Amino acid sequence: MLKDIALMWKKDSPMREIVNMLGRMVAAGEYVFNQAWQVCLGQVIAEAARDSLKGRDKEVNKLEREVRRRLLEHLSINPGMDASGCLAVMVMAKDLERIGDHGRNLFELAAKAEHGVTGMKLFGQMKPISEKISAYFPRLQRAVLDSSEELAHGILADYQVLKHEIKSLQAALFTTDMPGKEAVISTLLARTLMRINAHIGNAASAVIFPLENIDYVSRGLRKQAEEDE
Repeated sequence: MLKDIALMWKKDSPMREIVNMLGRMVAAGEYVFNQAWQVCLGQVIAEAARDSLKGRDKEVNKLEREVRRRLLEHLSINPGMDASGCLAVMVMAKDLERIGDHGRNLFELAAKAEHGVTGMKLFGQMKPISEKISAYFPRLQRAVLDSSEELAHGILADYQVLKHEIKSLQAALFTTDMPGKEAVISTLLARTLMRINAHIGNAASAVIFPLENIDYVSRGLRKQAEEDE
């Protein structure tokens, strides 16, 4: 889908700017997630990172609104043209905005864990999941900017594998004895990682699939993301 849109807009500089904005949203989401996880690891002090992380999250929100505004402006000037493409881009922008929100939620959870999360009993399962999510972002940004279906397909394949790893983490919550506060934080961390994984999968699907299939690949990515909200 995004490849077809990019071809339609290749001579339209304002619309190319929108694709670039999507790339900036991915980069800002990456910063928020990585900073939040550094706080989880105890490598960054929460209060020292709060302002910069909050600023990047606001940047994501601002870019999402600007993408929407420009698309509506484009449609008002060219009624009936590229309507499905514009809607697909709006859907992608919303998923990228949600990644920023969940990254900030991850940060707030880490801030509430007085001694970080590295001492938690299920940290050994959380760490490789977080590393795989972090590795998504450069690939997703390149997939968006280059309209690369190959990269997007790779992300969707990895999304499926990671989904099962997170489900295994969630199952372990029921069989692991841990203090109440640790159990709550671990549960919310696992849920947040699941949400981020789903929204990244949603965004990747917009690079590849026709509008009617976006978010419904592999039994419904968006349905899962919305159920987790």
